[in-house]
Amino acid sequence: MRKTTRLLILRRLGFVLIILAVNILQNTKGFFFEPFGMRAFLLIPLVVSIGMFERSYAGALLGVLAGALWDSASAFWDGYNALILMLIAAICGLLINILMRNHLVTAMILSASACVIYSVAYVMFFIVARGLDSPGWLLMSFYLPSALYTALFTPLFYILVRAIMRATTVEEQY
Repeated sequence: MRKTTRLLILRRLGFVLIILAVNILQNTKGFFFEPFGMRAFLLIPLVVSIGMFERSYAGALLGVLAGALWDSASAFWDGYNALILMLIAAICGLLINILMRNHLVTAMILSASACVIYSVAYVMFFIVARGLDSPGWLLMSFYLPSALYTALFTPLFYILVRAIMRATTVEEQY
């Protein structure tokens, strides 16, 4: 097996293991600090960081994996998280390819935006559509503070993903 293929397999395997670990950390009740009842949606900044480095296809597939794992622990098994995280990773990869530069400030902006979009879409699809009481209050008191709390973890995941990418990149000599 060629060295580049072996490093690519190791990189993707490393990302899968990190996704599994973060999924366990996020979805186990009481396993992660929840200040004032805010939950951290840790898979979102991880998927944004992976999408920024892996670009569109591989990032989207890893986003589907992260979302499917999140769906397996959620109350509704409808594939919402898999679809949203796939779109987030693919869009982040495309934005880095076409429009933006890959650095920490961009990761913070994309991650905060993705968290807010995820929270608003979740409230629209699962709270407003089901006719539950006080969707605005729930959005402002739980989902948006949780989105901002989640965005604080972006530098940690960005640095981790960047370290894995640097460790598994082969410089081609001509």
